[in-house]
Amino acid sequence: MRRLYFALLFSTLSLLIPVLAQAEDRLPNLVVIMADDLGIEGVGAYGGQSYKTPHLDALASGGMRFTHCFANPVCSPTRAQVLTGRYPFRNGIPRIIYLPDEHREFLDPNRETSFATLLKQKGYATVMAGKWQLSFLNERDLLADHGFDQSQMWQIFHNGEKTSRYANPTMRQNGKVLQKELQGGYGPAANVDFLIDFMRQHQEQPFLVYYTALLPHYPWEPTPHSEKPLKPANGVGDKKYMKDMVEYLDSQVGQIVDALEDMKLRDNTLILFTGDNGCDQRIVSTWTDGTVTRQVHGGKATMTDRGTRVPLIANWPGTIEAGKVNSDLVDLSDIMPTLLELAHTPKPKQTLDGRSFAPQLLGQAGHPRQWIHAQYGNKRLVRNQDYMLLGGSVLRPVVDFGLPTGKAIQGDLTTEQREAKQQLQAAFVGLKNTEK
Repeated sequence: MRRLYFALLFSTLSLLIPVLAQAEDRLPNLVVIMADDLGIEGVGAYGGQSYKTPHLDALASGGMRFTHCFANPVCSPTRAQVLTGRYPFRNGIPRIIYLPDEHREFLDPNRETSFATLLKQKGYATVMAGKWQLSFLNERDLLADHGFDQSQMWQIFHNGEKTSRYANPTMRQNGKVLQKELQGGYGPAANVDFLIDFMRQHQEQPFLVYYTALLPHYPWEPTPHSEKPLKPANGVGDKKYMKDMVEYLDSQVGQIVDALEDMKLRDNTLILFTGDNGCDQRIVSTWTDGTVTRQVHGGKATMTDRGTRVPLIANWPGTIEAGKVNSDLVDLSDIMPTLLELAHTPKPKQTLDGRSFAPQLLGQAGHPRQWIHAQYGNKRLVRNQDYMLLGGSVLRPVVDFGLPTGKAIQGDLTTEQREAKQQLQAAFVGLKNTEK
């Protein structure tokens, strides 16, 4: 009888061991969420007081919040940098792509390799929804060429007309324009529904979800949670709806988290939340560092911390320790190598500017940056924790967030200033020497 018991036990374990090994070996799901025009002053966990962001705050308190993450000052350069891990002077997207008669550049999949392409080769199901702005989709729909199995993106122009991204939106889903199908609908809601459907369809394999949210970019107009009905705005809309739009975006983060929990995938999913640049210059938000409270004017399109400093929240229950705050320098070229390292995926052949912060997520020291780089057109800066160098020559001090930009340092430099300038000039020259 005992011999029979052990035979049955051994037989059961033999069946369970491969299943357990498969569960342990499964690659993590990767969810990257990028807000459109949201600096650190827009998030409660960073000291923002104008908007309620409970779901983002919960991700921050339950994971890691990076205090010094930097984007480029405008959207298209940042979006190309995130996808490729390469700075604008390498990937060919140094400015915003928005004028069809003037802006003919696009993110070329024959030149640039996206993280979606590499993760797809690793066996990931890949999806993107929201804002593209790396080509005009009515001319070049390059989503599949950049590695996305499915996509649903706002198509900015259709039949020669500018379209709505919010009320009665025009979306392009897997190459087909949706317009009549979404009459009466709301663009961000349609995009999150699309992403959640994709996750449910592909929950048996690792997936990459890239949500490039349309919110809270102008036009500022009502959301489904507003008191007023949905209606496309005239011009830039009304800034009073900025609050509703940030809070609706936060609720969408909650939707995605809830969907992952319903599928019992939350413990095997990394969520990264960030922004493509600072808040719009027409927006004023209340922000505090815990001691001083300020009215902060958005700095989008400026080479300042208000234009480039963005939230970066990482949450992965059971893997990233809760309540961690990390002050390492990070720029958004670092997302690609981080995802690849966590997914055990080789890097592309091209030169990468990004540096993985995966070790920091896993509780290790890692190899923190000594400086970050930002670019808008021909304007370039490199900066460390205390100083920024513009155009390779003008040294400015980094001031407290929300204050006017520090004045250029002229005349004799202190030892600290001289060492900082030498370090940053060396970084700038090093980048110039590797441009290709």
